[in-house]
Amino acid sequence: MDEHLFLKGQRVITPEGEGEVADAIGDKVVIKLDNGTTQTFSSNDVHDNNSAG
Repeated sequence: MDEHLFLKGQRVITPEGEGEVADAIGDKVVIKLDNGTTQTFSSNDVHDNNSAG
């Protein structure tokens, strides 16, 4: 089982840009993007930022 676990405040990369986890509910992750907006993504579309460069 490929389960993604995200913690509040965790830095992530989404299809809309970088941001941090505001909440995670089931397979949905609410992200506060660096541009100031908040969006909900499928956990499959969100990636941990710790592997970046």
